Amino acid sequence: MAQGSPVGALSRLSEPTCGVFRGSAALTLGVTRKQLAALRRDEVIVRALPDTYRMRSVTPSAQQRLWAALLWAGHDAMAAGRSAGASYSLEGVYPDMPEIAAPRSFRGRSDDVLVQRTNVLPAMMPRRVHGMRVTGVEPTLVRLAHVLDDEAFEIACEDARRRRLTSVAALEAYLDRWAVPGRRGVTRLRATLRALDPVHPSRSTLEVKTRRLLVANGMTDFVREFPLAWHGRTFLFDFCFQRHRTILETNGRRWHDDPTDYEADNDKWSIPGRHGYKLVFATWQKVTRDPGMLLAELVATLAA
Repeated sequence: MAQGSPVGALSRLSEPTCGVFRGSAALTLGVTRKQLAALRRDEVIVRALPDTYRMRSVTPSAQQRLWAALLWAGHDAMAAGRSAGASYSLEGVYPDMPEIAAPRSFRGRSDDVLVQRTNVLPAMMPRRVHGMRVTGVEPTLVRLAHVLDDEAFEIACEDARRRRLTSVAALEAYLDRWAVPGRRGVTRLRATLRALDPVHPSRSTLEVKTRRLLVANGMTDFVREFPLAWHGRTFLFDFCFQRHRTILETNGRRWHDDPTDYEADNDKWSIPGRHGYKLVFATWQKVTRDPGMLLAELVATLAA
């Protein structure tokens, strides 16, 4: 018999997991199947997945649905793919439904959960993020390389590098150890790593889009994060075409709204001219809506 009311016992049980719980776990607290059935009839609890319920008083959320999927799949399950990417707050990664990794021995099926099954759980490098089991950053990116398009994946990968969640060296080491022929995402991740600057991750989505625009149009003879010094300070510039002494700098309003940033940027943008470099700005409008105009401007400047 549950100590106190069944509702109180279930509320305490489900509090750490966004209001969801397993029926089997409720039984260990003394809540009977008959009481669970009565609470369902009274709409106090709602069935989310087989033997997995949510408290109706708790507002439904993506996090709650993910907890339900993990409890349903068992203690070895972990958030994976887009759900793991969202747990790490990777830019542009939003799951349509819970995505989890589970041992191949798990036989559950649901149209509401995407299950990635594996025989090698250590390759998932499980860790805790906000109390939830999540695949490590490197296996998460391998999975995202399979499910995202090229640009979206590069944005997510560069965000992870920029925030020092991983690095090119760490990703390559992971692939060397765990990549097997036919594993989804491996080929695309390797190709992406070859295309990226191994030292300097892109500092913004605009920078990713600009790099991809240049490469798609055959303009690959640039140096990333090109340093120029003035009065003891070194400034880094996004793309430098050294042979033509031309710098292409991304300039998105989102990253320059602070007044102190505005002053610092104006100081920075005067540096190339002092070293004899021409400066072209790649704005969000030009890159995303009028790339032809930006490319024409850049080509003209390179030729000047």
